[in-house]
Order: sequence, then C-alpha cells, then structure tokens
Amino acid sequence: MDFIFPKEETVASLEKMADTGNIHALPSAEFDNYSFIHPVFNYRDRRVRALVWAIKYKRNNKLAEVAGEILYEHILGQLEDYSLFDNQKKFILSPVPISKKKMQEKGFNQAELLCEKIVENDTGNLFDHITDVLEKTKNTAPQTTLKKGERLENLKSAFVVNPKINVSGKTIILIDDVVTTGATIVEIKRTLKEAGAKKFIAFTLAH
Repeated sequence: MDFIFPKEETVASLEKMADTGNIHALPSAEFDNYSFIHPVFNYRDRRVRALVWAIKYKRNNKLAEVAGEILYEHILGQLEDYSLFDNQKKFILSPVPISKKKMQEKGFNQAELLCEKIVENDTGNLFDHITDVLEKTKNTAPQTTLKKGERLENLKSAFVVNPKINVSGKTIILIDDVVTTGATIVEIKRTLKEAGAKKFIAFTLAH
C-alpha cells in the first residue's frame, strides 16, 4: 500500500526539501525512448512517487509550485538546445488533457496545474498557456493496465485539436505528470502534427 499511497511523512519530508531547495537532488529520470520527451525525475524512487501522487491526487500546492519551477528550468535548458529562441517569440504551453468523466471525478487536471505553476515562473513571457488546445474524446482504459502492444490502439483517435486554436506553424510544449512508454505523448504529437504544428516537445515530472 505504501507504493500506491505514500505515507504522509514522505510528503512532509518533500515539503521540507521544497523549502530548502533540495528537491533537485531527487534522482533523475533515464528515458531514451523518444528524443522529444523529457522527464525530470525517476519514478522508481519512493519520494518521486510521493511527489507525483501528492500533486495528482491531493493537489498539494507547495509541491506543485516547486515542480513548476523545476519544469520551467528544465524547459528553458531544452529550448536552448533546440535553438528555438531565435525564430519564435512565443510557445504554446499545453497540458495533456483528461476525459470529461475523469475531470468530473477529480475536479482538476494535474497537468494543467503544473502548467499554471510553470507560467508563474515565466518572467520572460515565453509561453501562451492554452488549456484547451487538445480535447480527449475517448474515456480510454488506463495505460498501465494494458500490454505494450495494446497501448497505441487504446489511444487511437483519442485526442482532437480544438478547431478554435490555430497551431499551424507553432511550437507546442506539452506537459504531463508521468510518462511510462510514451504512447500517449506519441499519439498527441501525431494529432498536433496533422493539425499543422511545426515543433513538438514534451516534458513530464517523472518517468
């Protein structure tokens, strides 16, 4: 049960780490499945799991704030590597959407919460945070319950681009809490590219 519901003392410890600026010391993710997906922390670490769950299910504001700060720094570093600052003034910052049913159950989207915290750190005004670039039109089965070969099929046509949002020629920065195999993000990339997006980069808090 500790794996699924980390003890509150772990969360308290993480909050202390947030106060002292030590959350950066959590173990880094190792993910090389796709070059356009950049996770920050290693989900196998108990404290990282607690961090994700506190944000995802408890909406822990303190930990969400520090996660947003860390993600913002991570994004800046990658954008410099991609050499994108010179040819585009603004980047669209988009959360991975959840289904309407899931939104009704939870009351919030943790990826959108992370986007909000990233924008709070965006002193350079680099991002247009648009919450409804994408819509999840299928209430898909949880990816973790499926075999690897079933995951892409599960997500097929699960996302659509909002016709009111022009993504043509734009760079999309996608945010989520966790990437596992990358199937969800790959499907979103395909959807956005078909709508005319020029560049696509994804960042997650953990893998």
